[in-house]
Amino acid sequence: MKIFKTLYVATVCMTMMIAASSCVNNWLDQSPTDGVEAETAIKNSADLANVRVGLYAAVKGNSDLVNYYARQMFVYGDMRGEDIQYEHKAGSNRASFYYYMDYTTEDNFTRTTAVWQVPYIVIARANRLIQAVESGDLTDKEEAKDIINQYDAEARVLRAMALFDLTRIYGKPYTQDQGASLGVPIATSTLESTAKPNRSTVAKCYETIEDDLTTAINSGSLVTKTSVGYINLWAAKALLVRVYLTKGEWGKALSTAEEIIQGSPYKLWSRSEYVSAWNKSNAQHTNELLFEIPINDKTDWTDREGIAYIYADKDGTSPGYGDVIVTKDFSNMLTSDPLDIRNDILLAPGDKQSTYAGNKVYINKMPPVDGDVRYANVPLLRLSEVYLSAAEAAFQAGDKIKATSLLNSIISNRTSDANKLVTKDNVTLERIYIERRKELVGEGQRYFDVIRRDETVVRYTDTNNRGWHDILSEDARTFNRNSKKVLPLIPVGEINANPNIEQNPAY
Repeated sequence: MKIFKTLYVATVCMTMMIAASSCVNNWLDQSPTDGVEAETAIKNSADLANVRVGLYAAVKGNSDLVNYYARQMFVYGDMRGEDIQYEHKAGSNRASFYYYMDYTTEDNFTRTTAVWQVPYIVIARANRLIQAVESGDLTDKEEAKDIINQYDAEARVLRAMALFDLTRIYGKPYTQDQGASLGVPIATSTLESTAKPNRSTVAKCYETIEDDLTTAINSGSLVTKTSVGYINLWAAKALLVRVYLTKGEWGKALSTAEEIIQGSPYKLWSRSEYVSAWNKSNAQHTNELLFEIPINDKTDWTDREGIAYIYADKDGTSPGYGDVIVTKDFSNMLTSDPLDIRNDILLAPGDKQSTYAGNKVYINKMPPVDGDVRYANVPLLRLSEVYLSAAEAAFQAGDKIKATSLLNSIISNRTSDANKLVTKDNVTLERIYIERRKELVGEGQRYFDVIRRDETVVRYTDTNNRGWHDILSEDARTFNRNSKKVLPLIPVGEINANPNIEQNPAY
């Protein structure tokens, strides 16, 4: 069974009948998720719908391809930070790679560790859909105009999301050098088998990302209602907020976030709703979820390789691998306010391991459905993040009154301790950052927040504050965005196949 080895192979294979291609994993062969033969082209909106299904399937992943939102994007975004860690005493080793950070130039970043392969599959499938629309050759382009334009807009958002994620992993933070350094290869059309694209600058990557997002948003073709598992207008805008925040463009981040807060049908979970609302069976579940990956049955789940199973305690009521726990420092920060309902989104080990002295350490944001965590939906974009991003952007733009109001919207819905509310006189960036850490733990955002803000990750400095951590090398205990290990290696197979791609600096 073969998988995509390179960017150009991944993109070229989209031009062939995926169901017959030897380039891909069997999951990618499932009909009708992968469209139709390139030789006969995409003829109409029905064919386009098939390609759309395959596009979302690539975002979702499966038990063989987990190096995007099926698992690895979350592991990368949190495990390299200081709020969660690998459960080294009993873990399955599925979430250890980015925790220990002991990779070297000889390491071949495989499909299970490098966030590279599947995002480019997403980009390739989006390209195929967009090109079919742009060709003007669809036989029902007039009769099915609205649905065709909707699919096109969704594909642009997902293409932007994949390029954004690749850029913020393999390129330096935009705020470090204003995008002058190398990002990743950009593919906005299907490439020939001989193509060997260069890495574009981070600035050019962001220009492409923003163009896709603003084109989709301004098209008027994205739906405004909630449709679980699909991109709508508000999800596209939430992603754009994340992009603007990453670039340090505070005014744009704030105004776009306010469009969502004021104009969308979404609302924050209340304190009483918070814990139960994470379960997709709860009526309030979709109130905050702007975009999530739905898992409906065994034909589309990630099974034991997915992020939900990695998070679940191996000795819990719905067991998993239990690879991921919060750190002792994070636990102390959260429990410092016993009235904060977010304490209850963590679970104590099922076997009451003395290691954690009864502390809650397992993240329960993808709780079991019908007794099985493998059926849990996977959250990607939430309204809480939009509020926190708006608060940060408002503060950075000098509007402390607005920052206070936005931050208090989160605080008042998470704790019953009124003393925790902020005022315009005592609101600080540090307090906004703390609330962001508490709210978004386990959602794959912490590490990206650290490097874009030029902070330092401090896991521990000596044995006195090591907490629950395993013994780590010195450069994995504390580091910032100037560390030699901040930029991961581009997969070796990609470099070997395309000599035009310059590798990130050697370790």
